[in-house]
Amino acid sequence: MNHTNFARTGMLTRFGLRRDRMRLVVWIIILAGLMVTAAAELDTVYGTQNEIQAIVNTLKSPGMVSLFGAFALEGRVSTAQVFANEMLLFMALAQIIMNFALAVRATRAEEDSGVTEMIRAHAVGKLAPLAAAGFELLLVNSLIGVLYGLGLSAGDLPGADPGGNWLMGLALAACGLMFGMMALAVAQVADHAGSATGIAYMLFGITFLVRMITDVENPDYTWWSPLGWIEKTLPYTDNNWIPVGYMALAAAALFLIALYANLHRDMGAGALSTRPGRRTASPILAGPATLFLRLVRTTVIAWILGVFAVGAMYGSIFGTIGDILKTNPTMQQVFGKAAVNSANHTILLNFLGLLTIIFAVLAAIPAIQMMNRLKKDESKGLLEVIYAKPVSRTRQFFTCLLTGTVSGALVFLAGLGGTVVTGNSVLKSEAERITGSEFWTAFWGMLPAILVMVACAALLVGWLPRLIGVLWLYLAYGFIALYLGNLLQLPDWAKQLVPFGWPPEVPVHDVNGATFWWMIALSIVLVIAGLIGYRHRDLNMG
Repeated sequence: MNHTNFARTGMLTRFGLRRDRMRLVVWIIILAGLMVTAAAELDTVYGTQNEIQAIVNTLKSPGMVSLFGAFALEGRVSTAQVFANEMLLFMALAQIIMNFALAVRATRAEEDSGVTEMIRAHAVGKLAPLAAAGFELLLVNSLIGVLYGLGLSAGDLPGADPGGNWLMGLALAACGLMFGMMALAVAQVADHAGSATGIAYMLFGITFLVRMITDVENPDYTWWSPLGWIEKTLPYTDNNWIPVGYMALAAAALFLIALYANLHRDMGAGALSTRPGRRTASPILAGPATLFLRLVRTTVIAWILGVFAVGAMYGSIFGTIGDILKTNPTMQQVFGKAAVNSANHTILLNFLGLLTIIFAVLAAIPAIQMMNRLKKDESKGLLEVIYAKPVSRTRQFFTCLLTGTVSGALVFLAGLGGTVVTGNSVLKSEAERITGSEFWTAFWGMLPAILVMVACAALLVGWLPRLIGVLWLYLAYGFIALYLGNLLQLPDWAKQLVPFGWPPEVPVHDVNGATFWWMIALSIVLVIAGLIGYRHRDLNMG
């Protein structure tokens, strides 16, 4: 590769950092703050050996292993070791999401909008925009890794050591960078930003699936998953730096692949190109509503299939999670088969309760995206074309609202369905399986939380469209509070700051009728308020 291909890379790197400065600041504060806060909270919650042993027994259960990774430590376990096991995989997931967003936005999204073409029309090397994106990821991940190391060193968890603190920080930085470089490579293959993001998450999902199955069945095989390498660092135990080297080498290799692919493709092209559309429009495209549905169809289908696959992935380990005999073989002899099956069923119901929250949060993402599409189309000036026709704001508002609501419900249903159908298929005893009534209890119990989130999006689009990003932070807080809440022993009020914490824990408990209906009523009020604001505010066309 000729050095002239990289001309002005430094300038573009500075430009990228300036362009993304607000996003970067928010991400850095959230990630570093979460790490330090979790460390401080864990030191308070698990300060004695009895408390540590209780959480260790929980973390060793197959359900927790599938979510947080394998826990193979025996004997006296320190608070720092518990912290590493709880936080490594979770923080890696958060950092990967950040890297995917930054990588695709700095490459394929800029190319789609025509910015890259304008930049390359000047005295800029062909590979400079991509190289600048790569350097931006390197700088951001390195900074976050250093902040992790400094924060953990300052926290001084019982059982921690300087090597473990810096290993954990830099390992997470290397993991994020590796997946970020993968996203850069994928962006050269896909022909638009949405496709690049979808493929990147699909590949990540495969690594997560391999990691989960191998962790539950045989952790020795977790090396086959690049995501599993982060677990093999074992901070505060072995302080194994070899996986960090693997991740750094993989990141470098993926970056070189991205550069090579970029050098040998045309602007705007991709190996995985979207098929040409019809020569004439379908009769179904009779108005703005059907046009909107056609535009978001692929996204909605991708979400449904993706979350169904995640559900099937978790359902496939029901046979291992709901097998109490694996940890206590004498139980059947003492209590009998019926009691064992009942205990297994209770374990599975509790695990499904946690998955129900996860799927509800995931379903809220496309639901909010559909509502937010109204604001994005407004910013791009696309609504100007629609409102030039006899189309009311109310009609377009409800088109986005109903599409988001139905999409969220279908994605949520797909996640639960994938889990229960696959899970029941691997369970041998009928008494252990999730019943139809329990399935629908989980669905109807958590659905109002999704509706409230969509209604919040409608309210912001109507009155304060510039603050829609705050809703994503709110959603992220809800996921963190409910995903880690029990392990960190967060107070109930902290979990009930978000709609996902308002319903009772379903399907372990029945749907609370009063809670269900007042959440529906709240959603309606928020939607009406949002509609009033949208109808009366000035629109930002372009």
